[in-house]
Amino acid sequence: MENTTEQNFEEQERKACKNEKEFKDADEVMSALGLYVNYRKSSQAFADAFKREHRTLQQSAFKLILELIEEMATENYHTDGRNEDSKKMAQTLLEGFKLAKKQEYIKDGVSEERAESYVTTGDGAKPSKYIPFV
Repeated sequence: MENTTEQNFEEQERKACKNEKEFKDADEVMSALGLYVNYRKSSQAFADAFKREHRTLQQSAFKLILELIEEMATENYHTDGRNEDSKKMAQTLLEGFKLAKKQEYIKDGVSEERAESYVTTGDGAKPSKYIPFV
């Protein structure tokens, strides 16, 4: 039987390979997306293709898009003149979501203080956390 150190090493190695493949896959998708947005004439073709995708994949892709928006809204997301408006929009969208979610909680009978707590602590202000992967 292998010792715990060898098992831990093998587990870390498997995770590293999985992460390496995930990073490689993400780079390939971003390269393809970069080519598409650089040469596109209309975003409607993308929206139409998205609507034809399998419903489960639509949900997973939408969650991914929300996670990107959440990342863009963070202080760690660096900008310059080319993308600063995207960051501001991401922050505005998240603030609007937070306000709407708070109002939803209040409408459902939650106190204003508790509703505020729900949307300011943990992942309560992240839209992606309300959409499960299916």
